[in-house]
Amino acid sequence: MTIYEISNDFKALESLLNEMTDENGETREFTDEEKEFFTQGFKECGDNFKTKLDNIYKVYCNFKAQAEIAEAERNVMKEEMERLNKRAKARENEAARLKGLIGYAMDIIHMKKIKTDLFSCGYQATQKSAKPIDGFFKPENIPIKYLKGELSPSAIKEAVKEGKLFESDDPLKRGKLFYLNGNNVVELEGVSYLGGETLVIR
Repeated sequence: MTIYEISNDFKALESLLNEMTDENGETREFTDEEKEFFTQGFKECGDNFKTKLDNIYKVYCNFKAQAEIAEAERNVMKEEMERLNKRAKARENEAARLKGLIGYAMDIIHMKKIKTDLFSCGYQATQKSAKPIDGFFKPENIPIKYLKGELSPSAIKEAVKEGKLFESDDPLKRGKLFYLNGNNVVELEGVSYLGGETLVIR
């Protein structure tokens, strides 16, 4: 039987038990046979339920162990990837340094193009792109349409902790955050602030 079938059997017994009333709609005295039926039924459901949960737990532990093994393997691969990334970055930096050396030599002799028996190189225009200027970039001076903003959950959590943002006692406003603008309470629109529950198995 599946856990759903066992649960349905339990609900059926519970429903039948609630229907055991006399002609006045009140719970009547059970016969010995009825007591035995319900006692045995609920015991059987309980035993089946525990057995099924034990089996589910065994499978859970198996998957959890496999996940831990996979995580360990991933960490080994991650370390190897980090080592290879560092190696690749070091070689890339060396190549960039030598490329810069070629560019420096060309600048010294005022050459835009050069060709040898092994290679040829030259300067060419690239696409223009906008970048912030370190030390001079001020987002408040840039029109909003040229900025791309992202929500910072950590900043919001810190603001709640400091009391700059707060929740309402009104249950209809559950999950909303507010702040004071002068003497006015203003909602932080478009932001949900809700917690959840998690099942802990030890």
